[in-house]
Amino acid sequence: MKANLLVVSAGAAKDNIARFETELAKNPQLADIMAYGRGWYATRTAKGWALGPSKFAGYADNSAKAYLSSHRDRDGRLTERALSQWFEDVEPGTALYDEVHAALRELFARYGKSPNKLLRISVLKSDIGSAMVRKSGSGAAQNTRITTDPDVCGGRPCIRGMRIRVSDVLDLLAAGNERSTILADYPYLEDGDIDAALAYASRAVDHRVIKAA
Repeated sequence: MKANLLVVSAGAAKDNIARFETELAKNPQLADIMAYGRGWYATRTAKGWALGPSKFAGYADNSAKAYLSSHRDRDGRLTERALSQWFEDVEPGTALYDEVHAALRELFARYGKSPNKLLRISVLKSDIGSAMVRKSGSGAAQNTRITTDPDVCGGRPCIRGMRIRVSDVLDLLAAGNERSTILADYPYLEDGDIDAALAYASRAVDHRVIKAA
């Protein structure tokens, strides 16, 4: 990689973000420093949200080796200025923020880490548009915490695009687990997710039974 060259296109940034999770799996040292990252950038893939920190997403042709060797010398202000051309900040408290933040917590939880409390999330502008279309098309009554995707768990209803099915949550409850226990064991879940799973199950069984005459 040419040292400290910023990305020059949205595609280059997307490639870095998609590469981050692969590099993280091969280089656990990344997990030791990623909690320091405040600026996180997200793009939607066939498997859900992919995320990467600003100084990984914003430098050209990034890799774990390059990032680990030079992240202290890189300037997050420069990467965030460059990335702002293609990404947009997502406001906390919105459905989109909650969805992406849950994916980020799930990523951190795999390595026994927690995100920085002062983090900011930015999403590729074109993905913000597609996310809004997907949600509005589901109808106002549809709980946006429950998602279905043919590429995630075989299209079965899942919690916010993550690889935890509604049936998994229901099975945990049916086994006698308290909410507090489930939330402690699965830190990327929220209390609202459990409510959504129960509401989804209630709607699924609330149908008329027609008897033949």
